[in-house]
Amino acid sequence: MLQRIVTGTIFTIVVLALVIPAYFFPAILLVFTFLVTCLALYELIKAAREKEREMSIAVTVIGGFLGFLPVTLWIANYGTAAQGFTLYALVTLIYCFVTTMFPPLAKEHPEAIRSGFASSMIALYVSFPIACTHVMMFLIPKGWFFMVVGLFAPWVSDVFAYFCGSFFGKHKIVPHISPKKTWEGCIGGAVFTSILTALFFAFVMNNVIDVEMPYAVYVALAGFFGFFLSCVSQLGDWMASSVKRLVGVKDFGTLMPGHGGVMDRFDSAFFTLPVALGLAFVVLYGGVL
Repeated sequence: MLQRIVTGTIFTIVVLALVIPAYFFPAILLVFTFLVTCLALYELIKAAREKEREMSIAVTVIGGFLGFLPVTLWIANYGTAAQGFTLYALVTLIYCFVTTMFPPLAKEHPEAIRSGFASSMIALYVSFPIACTHVMMFLIPKGWFFMVVGLFAPWVSDVFAYFCGSFFGKHKIVPHISPKKTWEGCIGGAVFTSILTALFFAFVMNNVIDVEMPYAVYVALAGFFGFFLSCVSQLGDWMASSVKRLVGVKDFGTLMPGHGGVMDRFDSAFFTLPVALGLAFVVLYGGVL
């Protein structure tokens, strides 16, 4: 447990050192997302090639970096958040379709379509949350705050789920996928994430966005959103656990002792960041708050 705590603390400090200055100098976030993309692609490709030896590394890497497409609109000082997301979605869907269908058309190998599909899924798995992060950060006013919620909520959930599960966990949820996950840990993580998200919206976001509803309702909705984020983050964790079991690896990497690799840390955030973007669209453009 001590090793896990020390490694997690160092990891959090490194992330904060890149994310917090990005509020004042947005381009700094590109260093963070570039590193995450590189390491995530490396770990996923390494794991997938245990099963799919014919998978194209070049095709997968190019697809994985399509998440940087929205940044081009920010650099050009042109376009809205919707346009940035649409640009990413159109190009990525076309790319994934072509890279899935081209291998079986180019050669007669019976497993060719599987290799093309594996490349496309890895590219989508990495590029989609990264694109959502870039849309929030560069194309949405005050999007940094929503990005922070989507990025840190799953780690808050994971920390409290770990401790609640360690001390109180008795009832397994999905032992065939993730043997250590318990209902007690799941609920504990969701409750504490709900509380901290409500506090963040009550004392930080309340000064950033205009609230047009009763304060108590606003805070209650924020708490509900935090609870939902925790549930989504745990689905992301189970998804990653299923992939690891499929390819026969315990962790995606060994970069962080006690935690695994970058994908073992970002598997949940890759699910919550798109949800945070959806919240940003609803709040800022839907007139909900």
